[in-house]
Amino acid sequence: MRKIKIWDSPTRLFHWALVINILAAWYTIENRMIALHEIAGHTLIALLIFRLCWGLLAQLQQDLATLLPPISAMHYLIQSLKLEAHHKIGHNPAGGWMVIIMMSVIGFQAVSGLFANDDLGFSGALSDYVSKAFSDKLTQLHGLNFDLLVAVIWIHLVAVFFYVLVKQDNLIKAMISGYKSCERPPL
Repeated sequence: MRKIKIWDSPTRLFHWALVINILAAWYTIENRMIALHEIAGHTLIALLIFRLCWGLLAQLQQDLATLLPPISAMHYLIQSLKLEAHHKIGHNPAGGWMVIIMMSVIGFQAVSGLFANDDLGFSGALSDYVSKAFSDKLTQLHGLNFDLLVAVIWIHLVAVFFYVLVKQDNLIKAMISGYKSCERPPL
C-alpha cells in the first residue's frame, strides 16, 4: 500500500467549510435567525467563487479528466454497484458529475437567496433590483431548491458510505488527511 495525495488543503478546507455553512444556513432559518442565515448564504457564495477559481487555477487538468459524458458516469455507477469498477484516485466519473450537480444546486440556493424576501421586512441583498413578483418567485424556488439540495446531500452521503462500508475505500479519512492509500498507481 502506498499513500497518494488526492486532495490539497484548500480543497479540503472548502469542503468542510461548505458543510458547516450549509448546516448553519439550515439551522439559522429553522430558528428564524435571518441575519445569521444571510451571513451563511453570503459565505456560501464566497466559498463557491473560491472553489471555482481554485478549480480553474490549480486543478483544471485533473477536474477536466472527470468531466466525461454523463453516460460514462452511469456506466461507472453500474460497474461500481457490481463491485467491478476500477480503483480511482480522486473523483471518478460519477463523483465528478456529482460535484457539478451539487455545486449547481448550492449555487442556485445561494444566489436565489440574494433576491428572496419573507414579506415580513427581510429582503435579500439584490431583491430591490427586481420586481416584487420576481422576488416572490425566487423566494418560492429558494424553498423548493432546498428540498433538492437535501436530496443531493443524501445521495452524496449514501455514495460516500457505500465506498467506506462496501468498497472498503475510506473517502472520509481521505477528505480529512488529503491522502488515500492504494495498492496500484493511479489510473
